[in-house]
Amino acid sequence: MIKLYGFVGSRSSRVEWLLHELEAEHEFVFIDARKGAHKEPEHLARHPHGLVPSMDDGDLRLIESAAMCLHLADKFADKGLAPALGSPARARYYEYAFYAVSTLDPHVVPLFFHTTFLPPERRDPAKVEASMPTWEISAAFLRNELGKGPYLLGDAFSAADVIVGYDLFMAQKAGLLAAHPELDAYTARLTERPAFKKTYRL
Repeated sequence: MIKLYGFVGSRSSRVEWLLHELEAEHEFVFIDARKGAHKEPEHLARHPHGLVPSMDDGDLRLIESAAMCLHLADKFADKGLAPALGSPARARYYEYAFYAVSTLDPHVVPLFFHTTFLPPERRDPAKVEASMPTWEISAAFLRNELGKGPYLLGDAFSAADVIVGYDLFMAQKAGLLAAHPELDAYTARLTERPAFKKTYRL
């Protein structure tokens, strides 16, 4: 049994969304970060940084959301959410996954927090200013990568769309897609998917 530890809206939502897309049997264990449950010894034994997600797949334990998604897409390869090994599409797929966690996450998450999520008195305009240049480059890059296809890999929806889509949903909530209609339309396609709605309890 796959067991995912997290809370809605955190990076665990990336993984839960994919689990629903894969129709994979799993258990979601709510870790209430608002009450400090992520810093309790029981959870620290799962995730040494006291963060979410953490995922157990039998004896395998993972703590990185993108690694979980790539693993799950391969584990349930019959669902077709990962391109063929050795193909150019597979290389792009890896690139999007790593781009999301190395470039999008460090900038989109602060933008979302300091424009939308945090109460006004806790928002830091300097963090918004610092992240905006990278966000604008990222938005242009992703627009170009989408081209005329509905998804990052063209006509085929994949786990890469889930990994990147997590960030773009936050960007949309923060109003960052208003100037990027192609990305806004792409994100709308993703958020209309039943698996996304199930994850975010919409």
